[in-house]
Amino acid sequence: MNQSIREKILAVSFHGTARLDPRLKLLLLIILGCVSFFINGDIPVLLLMLSVTLFVMAGSDPGWGIKMFITYLVISYLNTCLRYLTIPVLSLMISIFGVTVLKMIPIITLGRWVIKSTYMDELTVSFERAGMPLTVIIPFVVMFRYIPTLAKEYRMIRNTMRIRGVSDTVLKVLTHPFATVEYILIPLLMRCLKVSDELAASGTTRGMERENKRHALLKIKFGAKEYVVLACTLCLVIALFVADRSEIGQYILWRQG
Repeated sequence: MNQSIREKILAVSFHGTARLDPRLKLLLLIILGCVSFFINGDIPVLLLMLSVTLFVMAGSDPGWGIKMFITYLVISYLNTCLRYLTIPVLSLMISIFGVTVLKMIPIITLGRWVIKSTYMDELTVSFERAGMPLTVIIPFVVMFRYIPTLAKEYRMIRNTMRIRGVSDTVLKVLTHPFATVEYILIPLLMRCLKVSDELAASGTTRGMERENKRHALLKIKFGAKEYVVLACTLCLVIALFVADRSEIGQYILWRQG
């Protein structure tokens, strides 16, 4: 590859924590995702969300981290306010939904960042060096690439609906579920089938099925910094579990009255 082209590509590549090994990113996503569901205290979950936010902000995407942290604070406060509703059944359903959303926000924050900050060639090379077979690597890489493509397709469908004067607000979805299926889900499923074929053809064209050793433009190595980040993550997990089972875990945020 021409040296000037290589320098231009490296100049716009990700920096900070986004340059960590893709295997470590996925491992952190699994670990912190499990931790999010196993801790219950308001303070430990808030500390987890803050840690995820700082980690994402250090990885070339500060706007996304701040946006999701503010979203977490808003939903956490609203969920606390809803605890004081005394509507039978409905109050319980709203509370369960609110807690589930709060548990998912750290996972969504980190997951979306992992997808955006990981190049497919790096992911493929890192999996090959881990000894994974192609029968596992190819479906996983296609799925990894498929998620952002699916989001783009959904935005295109919404734009088309706006042009034709069809509303897709939350109220419209709840009050007209069959129209939602007709205008959103069916076109999305049709596009999914076509995009999956296109991605499969693209992978075949790029030699995904070849058994030759692959290389990435950027250096892929599970080195010292990856081990340091992994050790810090394990310390964080231990600290969160200890705090969750102490008096800190019993403290309730956003006390009313």
